[in-house]
Amino acid sequence: MKLLKFFIVLGLAVAIFGTAGFFAYKLYIKPEKIDREEAKALAAAPPATPPPDYSLPALEKALALKKSGTLVEARDALLAFIERYPQSTKLADAKAALGEINTQFIFTSAPGPDKIDYVVVHGDSLVKVAGKTKSNAELILRSNNLASIDLQIGQPLRIPQVEMTLVLDRNAKTLSLVNKGQLFKEYPVLSMELPGAARGKAPVTTQVKDKIAINGANRAAFGSRDYVGSERWLMLGLANAVIRGRPEADEKGQPVPMPSGIVVSQEDIEEIFPLVMRGTQVTIQ
Repeated sequence: MKLLKFFIVLGLAVAIFGTAGFFAYKLYIKPEKIDREEAKALAAAPPATPPPDYSLPALEKALALKKSGTLVEARDALLAFIERYPQSTKLADAKAALGEINTQFIFTSAPGPDKIDYVVVHGDSLVKVAGKTKSNAELILRSNNLASIDLQIGQPLRIPQVEMTLVLDRNAKTLSLVNKGQLFKEYPVLSMELPGAARGKAPVTTQVKDKIAINGANRAAFGSRDYVGSERWLMLGLANAVIRGRPEADEKGQPVPMPSGIVVSQEDIEEIFPLVMRGTQVTIQ
């Protein structure tokens, strides 16, 4: 009789604890095992095919116009693309192509949008012509491919008429030139050191307080021998805020450490510098 009771108790224990173990397996062990197997399968699976980018035909059409030399139409098509497809996978390509067209318009003597014709008269200098036409002496020099600052009476000039603002994007680390409300060109920022007032998330608006060309320890005047190869600084109306280039090497050919401020390449600052003036608005967003 005692033996029978033992087997009855043993059977009940197996039934009870076996059922508990079964449910524990179903509730905890099996799902965790499935999760591990699914994770391994996902890791081994090939990357998912990205959805098609329906903006590509519009970009290809704009680039075809650019390649054919129909630059005004290409510029308008690229501006429309950038506005219509801000999430396109090819947005950076569109911005780069737009910047190439706009700088080609400005930095050559060929006719183009945002230019007026001017004929040099007695007493003119580049600075005087810039004042008369609300332009920039260095910009006139470069746009007309002038070998020197000297002008001749009767000399024809094409004067760019631009109204630039600067937009610094903290997250994207880009510096954009915007002409009359439209993107002109976007430049990558190599390093960004901002004063405390501009480090938050809220947009900050300031302006170009001064434009400085420095050769060695001295300030270089436009048109002087020291101006060529000088460092270009755009001083902003925020404490210690400056937009500057990063020279590739110092006078001894040694690599230059990253300077402070908002830093772009030396080539880019030399392009940006003549396109802005004292008082140009700068937005940090």
